[in-house]
Amino acid sequence: MTAQALYEQATAEMDAGSFESACGKLEEVTRLVPDGLGAKLTLGQCYEGWGKLASAWAQYTMVEALAAEAGQAERSARAGAWAAALKPRLATLKVDVPEAVRAYPGLAITRDGVPLGKAQWGASLPVDAGEHEIVAKARNRKPWRRAAVVTADGEAVSVAIPALELDGRDEAGGSRSATGGAQRAAGLVIGGAGLLGAGVGVFFGVRAVVKLNESNAAGHCHDGNVCDEVGYEAREQAVAAGDVSTVLLLAGGAVLAGGVALFLTAPKPERPGAHIALGARGLALRGSF
Repeated sequence: MTAQALYEQATAEMDAGSFESACGKLEEVTRLVPDGLGAKLTLGQCYEGWGKLASAWAQYTMVEALAAEAGQAERSARAGAWAAALKPRLATLKVDVPEAVRAYPGLAITRDGVPLGKAQWGASLPVDAGEHEIVAKARNRKPWRRAAVVTADGEAVSVAIPALELDGRDEAGGSRSATGGAQRAAGLVIGGAGLLGAGVGVFFGVRAVVKLNESNAAGHCHDGNVCDEVGYEAREQAVAAGDVSTVLLLAGGAVLAGGVALFLTAPKPERPGAHIALGARGLALRGSF
């Protein structure tokens, strides 16, 4: 019911010359009834009356093929004839993409927001008269956009995509930043391990002092390192703890120093800034802002 009501309103508006409003209603009808070839054909007529010849031609050629598949020979022939009559009058727009630009990683080109696949690059494609926005984007490049204006039916317009400017985050810079971040993280981990080892070394050092004091307490050891059984065992434990402490302190210190060196020598991302340089012609201010 809704589709039929919209269709009747649209045809009445077409008779009155209100093509923009009529075409909007017919577009909704074709969405509601995707298999309605009659509505699609009428939409093509509406586009043609509105002056959108490329859109009308696309509708006619689509109906020609669909009607032939559906066994509607008369409708297919009618749509084909209308498409053939429009074809010489169609304006075209070609988007040229130089080889250097095609090599950009992640290159994407759109026309009026619709992606243009590689097969369409460099091809003269039918378009309606009017203004068409061409946008080119690529990884680590500034977007480029241009309004291509088709002023008349049958006109051939061409737009070339230029070299895209770097956006300041080129791949080398990004790689450098990522490498620097990984190195700083590794430095923190290694430095933390070294600090932990040194901390354990301090613990064993304190234990060595405690055991040495135990051996000297209550006369367990006398001058000349003469000890009873309790003192001898405490002295042994003190020596063992002292050896462990020495090894851990030396190793932990070395590892900690390596971690600090890794952290401090990690590449840093480029930051906006400026510096003053002395040249042959005097002082010069350099940098990025």
